[in-house]
Amino acid sequence: MSVRTVAMRTWPDGIEWMYPLGTWDEPHLGVALMPGGEEVWLRMSTDRSSVAVWTIQQWLGFAGQLPGAPSD
Repeated sequence: MSVRTVAMRTWPDGIEWMYPLGTWDEPHLGVALMPGGEEVWLRMSTDRSSVAVWTIQQWLGFAGQLPGAPSD
């Protein structure tokens, strides 16, 4: 997954989800930053009915450990 290169789509509920490019036909993670920037919602393409809610601190900690993430 690349956190820098994503496609974006606003679903009918008004939430804008971000997706890694090049994986639409494969299982992939969708990510949505909630208004106010306090929460990040995560869901897999294989089960859009289930959403995990992380704090922005949890997301930044996870994203900072991904390969290619910028170091401090």
